[in-house]
Amino acid sequence: MFANVVSAFVDVWMMAPCADGGAYSSYWSFKKHWGQASCWGDSGAGGDCSRVDFSGVTEIYSNYEAFVAWKKDRGQAICWGNRGGDCSRVDFSGVTEIYSSCFAFVALKKDLGQAVCWGPANAGGDCSSVDFSGVTDIFNTEASFVALNKDHGRAICWGHRTYGGDCSSVDFGGVTDIFSSQDAFVALKKDLGQAVCWGWPVAGGDCSGVDFSGVTDIFSTWDAFVALKKDLGQAVCWGGMDLDSDCSGVDFSGVTDIFSTKAAFVALKRDLGQAACWGNADAGGDCSSVDFSGVTDIFN
Repeated sequence: MFANVVSAFVDVWMMAPCADGGAYSSYWSFKKHWGQASCWGDSGAGGDCSRVDFSGVTEIYSNYEAFVAWKKDRGQAICWGNRGGDCSRVDFSGVTEIYSSCFAFVALKKDLGQAVCWGPANAGGDCSSVDFSGVTDIFNTEASFVALNKDHGRAICWGHRTYGGDCSSVDFGGVTDIFSSQDAFVALKKDLGQAVCWGWPVAGGDCSGVDFSGVTDIFSTWDAFVALKKDLGQAVCWGGMDLDSDCSGVDFSGVTDIFSTKAAFVALKRDLGQAACWGNADAGGDCSSVDFSGVTDIFN
């Protein structure tokens, strides 16, 4: 999800911004059909891949300090960088998806009901005690994961307890979707008009006073959520003490999509050629001078 296609043969990727300020520390360009790649940036965070064999690589993933080049058809992968950059002992045969937190990775073998994790344990790099049988999806915060078995209404969390790694008291029955901020999760039970939150309260981990009836989608910044009730033209926000957690003055009627940066939201009314922004002005929370007529998409 961090890739931008440059040509038919070259993809350019950047590391995901994470907890310590959001700077992009390393980049790489991948010539998939030629089995070649070039990396640049912080060599300690994946910026040097001169010794990596990219032949047969089908996909590449990143956390904040490392990359994984996956050779899906061969059941192999190679890692480089710092935390999460050593996967030499990982068996990638049967892997169907790969996920990452800020400093750890999870390789899910969905058909086998298994997974393997690597990276720091307090960032989700140790899942040796997790039962992945029946897992349908995995979600992450900066330092934890949740593996959801949607068909049976079960889930298990691991990683940093403060940042979502403990969901032992959460009832996952009826959960249809899970969303995350940097340090908290929201499990939405759309058909029931309910949700449960856990993780760091000031990052949205406490939604006990939120009415989720009619919610169609949930979006997040680093420390706040907005639950959109598209059919009703309403929304509710919660989370930290920054401006992005307060949308009480926003008119959500006609909103078709919501986008976010680390500390601001923009609610686009595509059919009307209008939008409303809130949050930190330096992060995009003030769009009062922007003409949104004809806008079809927003990127950040």
